[in-house]
Amino acid sequence: MEKPTTLSAFAETLSEQGKAYFAELQALLHEADPDVCGTLFVHQPYYYSPRYETVKFHQRPSVMLTFFKDHVNVFAPGNIKYEPLLSDYRFTAKHTMQIDFDQPLHKELLVSLFKDSLHPKAA
Repeated sequence: MEKPTTLSAFAETLSEQGKAYFAELQALLHEADPDVCGTLFVHQPYYYSPRYETVKFHQRPSVMLTFFKDHVNVFAPGNIKYEPLLSDYRFTAKHTMQIDFDQPLHKELLVSLFKDSLHPKAA
């Protein structure tokens, strides 16, 4: 089976729950930054501001989503700051946020987290 090469092709590989979370998270990312760019990086959805397009992938302020059967992992620089506020979700020792598909999305907090992750004050 070929790996997807676009975000829409990636979405088609997800379960119905995964598709719903993908659509909602993508909408929240666009709310955080209407100009956000989305692509696949290591076969996973990856979002960044066009302001940082010339910065290398691993050094660029970004948000990456990794989907599993029953949850999504959110890799974002803002996770460490928002971990106490989003205590309903699991966080790994390296501050990866894990949201189970049966959990509600805390939309306002996630938009703030995405804004902070895509546009860090020090950058």
